Amino acid sequence: MSIGGTTASIVPADIALIALALVAVVAIARRGLERAAWPAAISAALFCLWLLATAAANSATAFVSGAKVVELTALALGALAFLRLRAHLDALADVLILFTLVADVVGLVKFVTGGGGRQASFLGEHDFAALATLPLLYGLALLYARGRDRRAWLAIAVGGLGCVLGAALASLLGLYIGAVVLLVLHALTRRLTLRDIAATLAVVVAVTGGTLAIRSGDLGFLQSWFGKPASRPGQYASSWSQRLIYTYVGGRIFIANPLLGTGWWGDLPPKEFDAYLPAARRRFADQPARYFPPPDKPFIPQQTYDEVLYELGAIGGVLFLALIVSVGDAAARAARRARGAAASVPAAWFAASLGALAGEGLFGGTALAATFWLITGVVVALSLRPGAGEA
Repeated sequence: MSIGGTTASIVPADIALIALALVAVVAIARRGLERAAWPAAISAALFCLWLLATAAANSATAFVSGAKVVELTALALGALAFLRLRAHLDALADVLILFTLVADVVGLVKFVTGGGGRQASFLGEHDFAALATLPLLYGLALLYARGRDRRAWLAIAVGGLGCVLGAALASLLGLYIGAVVLLVLHALTRRLTLRDIAATLAVVVAVTGGTLAIRSGDLGFLQSWFGKPASRPGQYASSWSQRLIYTYVGGRIFIANPLLGTGWWGDLPPKEFDAYLPAARRRFADQPARYFPPPDKPFIPQQTYDEVLYELGAIGGVLFLALIVSVGDAAARAARRARGAAASVPAAWFAASLGALAGEGLFGGTALAATFWLITGVVVALSLRPGAGEA
């Protein structure tokens, strides 16, 4: 399909998301939206509208890119409309466990036949690890609740293997934050035991060890901080050195366009960043040339937070922060109202997603963006239904 000089393909997934959004909106309109959901709904709507408006001002290609991100909000609407009981949360977890299991099998086969290393499976490394974190945290929550240990360890094993194979440090950070949230919430209910703490530490240490074993060659920044001084320029260069360069360039873009940003592009065209490359090369003169954004190719955002700032400006940053704060408040409300795993899983999932967003930009069609919007809907839905954790 041709749109303003660019082409956009509509695949079955797009049709399914549109259908889900329409059905969910009708269901919500009939039932009415509780007042407690308004902050999250309004902030999400404003953020999406700002993203689309700035994308439309750039080009048809940018608008299509933005629309691919926004259409994933159908997952949040679906959760808000149809997620009511703990059984619904368990059913959603079943889908995530099964999907992660399939990704594990594909990733493990590639790991064995390809001689090791990080595995993208059929998702991408960051998306794979971010997705796998969800069943892992769900399994830990079940373990705390007692009585469903087999299911709990299955979810932990499936999620843990995916986290290790994807080996994304941002998702590892998300796991840490999510695990801390689980422990704190259960400590507040006075149900936390030494068994729970020991199991959590054992799982986190195992996943950390596996991840770092695979990513040992990408931790040069630690060697430069704590190891011997480099004997040659770029000795400790690694993927996180490249992220730092991209963050620097993104920061220069934001400083030049602080209020409105560049407008949403997804991948930035060279005209938006090539003026800052000479300064980046001077600032990071000891880094390999391949770590710098190519001046003749699009600039691919490396993490969501600075992408929002330099593409959507301070206005977009405030709207995104409002969304995070409102959903965080809903997660706290869900923890007070629900019982069992339904009380802690929404907050833990949301916390983990915030960590994972530090490892990849916000792109349409990715598992990371999809799970972010899905978790947003799950959190708000369970915060509105006092009986969500009882049935």
